[in-house]
Formats: sequence, structure tokens, C-alpha cells
Amino acid sequence: MRRVAPILAFVLLMTLSACTSEPEESGHAALALFLDSDVTAATKGAVEQRLRSMPSVEDVALETREQAYESLKESLKDSPDLLADLRPEVMPESFRATVTDASIAEAVELVMAEVDGVEDVALRTAQTDPLPSRIGVIVRLESTVTGEQRATVEKAVRALPDAESVEFEERDAAYERLREQCRGKGDLVTQLGPQMTRASLRFQMPLDPKGPGLAELLKLDGVDVVRLVPVAMV
Repeated sequence: MRRVAPILAFVLLMTLSACTSEPEESGHAALALFLDSDVTAATKGAVEQRLRSMPSVEDVALETREQAYESLKESLKDSPDLLADLRPEVMPESFRATVTDASIAEAVELVMAEVDGVEDVALRTAQTDPLPSRIGVIVRLESTVTGEQRATVEKAVRALPDAESVEFEERDAAYERLREQCRGKGDLVTQLGPQMTRASLRFQMPLDPKGPGLAELLKLDGVDVVRLVPVAMV
């Protein structure tokens, strides 16, 4: 069976990056936890309880398979090939939530990704009306990325016509930064482990960038995920 959660995470990226709006700053981040296809009711309840216990997490809601399928159909109405062979019964259920503190949103994402019953996690800037004019972008690298792959990814990022303030962050530096940001935020700092973090390239750009899309970065060897997040997170 095809893994559907990564497709949904990709759609979240593409849907937001295709929008335009008047400027508005928002430090809120939207979080989606895609559940394993065979998740039990007990495990699902434990995931929800864990999510609700996270600091600054609000508006927790379950999205059913049917709701996920209808949402995906609407998002991909102009790309029917991506919907091939997808049916409501193969869609993952997910918990959706808002993280109101941008400084710990990344830590919440990484911690929840390790919870039993969670297949994948997606994090992005929250939908606001209007959407912000600028976003932060995190290009997280795989743990096995080579020096050559990293150089290729960084070159591609710097070639984006609207990328600004591009910085590379080593894995250890990411862990120390997140630990510092989590201090005083309940027990989140104790739940965060160094194995959860990855090296990344971080930068800012307009929400509706000119030139090649960010989705092209996902095709590069060594890239794990691309996150569109509040500017405050980068």
C-alpha cells in the first residue's frame, strides 16, 4: 500500500505556498499528526492525550479518513494523477492542532513524531485571514546526508530568487537551540532527545515566491522534509 501521509504532508506544503494575501504577521503554527493505518482506539486516545498535554497546543481535532479524502480531492482537483488509486479507506486519520508559541513549535513537532501510533507529522504556518506576506522555510536534511549532498542542497536553496537570510544549522546546534527555547515550557525539554534533531537550512522568503517552487527541493538527495513556518521560527 502506498504511504499516504507523506502525500498529505506534500499537499500541505503546496497548498500554502500557492496562496497569496495581504501582509499579516502570525506566530501560530499548524500541526498535523498522521496516524498509523492500524492504530488502535487505545493508542489513538493516548496520542490525543499526549498532544493535548503539550504546552501552547490548542484546537486539537480529529480528521477522519473521509474528511481527509474530501480535503485531498479539493486540494488536488487540478492534479488528478496524484489522486490515482487513492480511496477514503486508505487515507490516514489525523489529529490537527495549533501551536500558539512559535518558539517551541518545532520541538512539539519532533517530540510528537516519536509517539507510538504516529506515522508522520507535518508542521506549517497556520492559515490566517489574510495569510502572512513572508514565511520561514526549514529544509531539514536526512541523518545520513553526505557533504556533497548538503552542498548541492545549499546551492539550490541559495539559487532560489527570493530566499533571504539563508543559514545552515548543524544537528547539535539545533538540539541546543531547541532545549534553550523549551526551558520553562513544562517538561517539554526533558522529552526532547538529540536523536530527534537534524541539520537544516533555514531562510525566509515571500509566501508567493517567483521562480522554481519549493517542492523541487524535496526531490534532492539528502532532503528529508521542507517546512513552511512562521518567520519567527527561522
